[in-house]
Amino acid sequence: MRFDRVLLLAVCLVAAMVVQGESVARQASSPADAGSTQGSVVGASIAHPANWTVERERYTFHGTYGFTLWRPEQADSRDHGGVPAVRVALAEGLRPGRVRDEVGQALAYYENQGLDVGRETVSVGAGGHEGVAFGPIPGSTPATRVYVPVEGRVYRIDVYSDAPGEEGLDADDRRLLQAVRFERPSAPVASLGLPRANAPGALYPADADEPRVQDRGWTIASSAADAEPGGAEYSASATGERRIVGGCWRANPAFWVQAQHGPAANADKDDGIPRGWTRVGVPNFWGQYTHGDLGYGRCHKPYYANDKYAVDYPMDKGDPIWSPFDCGRVTFAGRNKTHVDYGILVSIESCNGKYVSLTSHFSALRSGLGKGDRVGKDTVLGYAGKTGGGRIPVGQVHFHQAFYRYPKQNPDGSPYGGQGLQILRHHYVGTAARGENLRVRSNVYEYGKVRPDYGVYCREGWICGEGFRISN
Repeated sequence: MRFDRVLLLAVCLVAAMVVQGESVARQASSPADAGSTQGSVVGASIAHPANWTVERERYTFHGTYGFTLWRPEQADSRDHGGVPAVRVALAEGLRPGRVRDEVGQALAYYENQGLDVGRETVSVGAGGHEGVAFGPIPGSTPATRVYVPVEGRVYRIDVYSDAPGEEGLDADDRRLLQAVRFERPSAPVASLGLPRANAPGALYPADADEPRVQDRGWTIASSAADAEPGGAEYSASATGERRIVGGCWRANPAFWVQAQHGPAANADKDDGIPRGWTRVGVPNFWGQYTHGDLGYGRCHKPYYANDKYAVDYPMDKGDPIWSPFDCGRVTFAGRNKTHVDYGILVSIESCNGKYVSLTSHFSALRSGLGKGDRVGKDTVLGYAGKTGGGRIPVGQVHFHQAFYRYPKQNPDGSPYGGQGLQILRHHYVGTAARGENLRVRSNVYEYGKVRPDYGVYCREGWICGEGFRISN
């Protein structure tokens, strides 16, 4: 981690406190404006440069509550956010005597996954508190995790990696740990009245607010032309898939993946997209910006989500989003801290046991959707939004869609590692296309790296890329 030397010139103290909204608070950008945010529920503060961002949490995560610091965005990031530095949280559900077991269980889990996760003793804070550090913990934002007991309490500190190859604690990370200060919390976290991040009320719409979903539109006639299912009886063979440049893989062209929006998507007349259509790769296409320039353009990094061939699709808030697979099982549904940039996400393992999808930035999940659920092409996963972390402000409402080949799973079922997967063929119903008098035969769009076009309708037999409109 590159710990900004401006720390010596501009230092302010931040402590976690509850705020309303899904936003983050921006700290002053010059030494003269450096100040102090007050709060005592976490019982921790940390010295940091004045132009860093402080994210105060709206939820509790697995018995922890705290704050995250973000370094400023890079000049070439195109306003896609900063870089996570550290999360400091009070682990109310963990007692000092249980830390060894907690660490041992994590190390055993990742060792069984074939991942090299180290452990060491570290010094935290001016008081020289002894902590146990282990990691990296994999995900979209890998981190070294530190548990440190302080006067009968336990703190969980996640120190984030800058980029692939920079995992673990370097000298700057250790200086950051030394900048933490502890005090006795003035009140329990429960006094804030915060929901758990994955409680039903935080993930699902209220009964009266559940959107009315129009039928996806599949008929026997529109789907019969594509007899290649995503089930094990077809896809157990690797025939047709191949390794491509960078270590990613191109999926078997006969593997079944569909466009995930419906006939009523983007119905807002002011969004610039005709009803029933969306655009390919807006705001990001293969290897672009957050899918590439900020470190997400990976193919086979063992500690990361390998999203080089992820695609974004603009939607109106609340538009239903369907499963990309015709046969699969949900491995994760909700929020977590290993994939914080994705906001509310759903991961699905295809019935072939080989390909896995990750769909994210939901405003809410379909009521009742959860880990272990079976899904098919008519399954609504949730509703479009722009939830995410401070690293990548999501901007316009859209959903992020990534695919992986043989990824591994964190204990909660969220994917990491494996290889990034490029999907070229996407099935669609064609309701919106027929409404524009476009002929629909095979119900398949094919993607490729072609000149961007933000005005054209994708057609069968074309190679379509960034900006092309695709039907439901």
